[in-house]
Amino acid sequence: MWIFLALTAAFGAAGTSFALKRAVAHGGVLVSTVACRAVAAVLLAGIVAALGGWPHLPAEYWRALGLVLVPEVLGTLFMTLALRSGDLSLVQPLMGLLPPLVTIGGAVFLRETPTPVAAGGVLLVTLGVYCVGLQPGTSALEPLRGVARSRAGAFAAASAVSWSLATLVHKRGIAAVGPFPWAVTLALGSALALGAVLPLVAWRSGDGVGVPERAGPWGGAVALAGLAFALQQAGLHLAFRATQAGYVMAVSSVGVLIGTLLGIVVLRERAAGALLVSGGAALIALFG
Repeated sequence: MWIFLALTAAFGAAGTSFALKRAVAHGGVLVSTVACRAVAAVLLAGIVAALGGWPHLPAEYWRALGLVLVPEVLGTLFMTLALRSGDLSLVQPLMGLLPPLVTIGGAVFLRETPTPVAAGGVLLVTLGVYCVGLQPGTSALEPLRGVARSRAGAFAAASAVSWSLATLVHKRGIAAVGPFPWAVTLALGSALALGAVLPLVAWRSGDGVGVPERAGPWGGAVALAGLAFALQQAGLHLAFRATQAGYVMAVSSVGVLIGTLLGIVVLRERAAGALLVSGGAALIALFG
């Protein structure tokens, strides 16, 4: 069952990226992200209400909330800076760092030890995500070199580290209040936190935050992104409750492949990445 949930999260992640790209064509990245997460929070809150309402909030919930918001917001900000500072070919391959970082962190902090074959599956997914992100004419080692040589690479690596730390905290939040209340907390909390830094972003950029000029197309794209993000969060947090965080992150990385297919881009490097991601996910599903 957790495999279906992780794949649901993958489709949600791909849909979120696909819709946000359309929203960003009409408005700023952070403004669109804040609005997308706020929409998702409303949708997820409706599910919580339908399931019986908001639960009691124990002390562990507040500790998890305090721990998760900083890395979650930093991950988003670092990714925004990475995409502004360099080409996608330097940024996207480094997102392959997420599955191994979460797997290692899960083993250290959550006592979640993967089976040897499943660990090999995580490695294949990592290599696959790396290959999917490569662009034609780019050296296969360029993204790794970019971590030390370019701001985009350094920001992308920092984003992966930040989001892996946030992922480890999700397990604590889910254990405290359940997957859907925690999903609402993450969506709404990150929207509010990102909204709070918008004035700083406007001041640093000097050209505002990208308030949309055409509200209709932007609003439609944001609504679609919010729906997809709610689907991603529901699948992700239900899967986290069922199995190891590293397994879930690895299988949900199939979303990178789905996003590439949605973009109608088929390249030799990405075909190899597709095989690696699919093969790694299969190993984790069978032997995890």
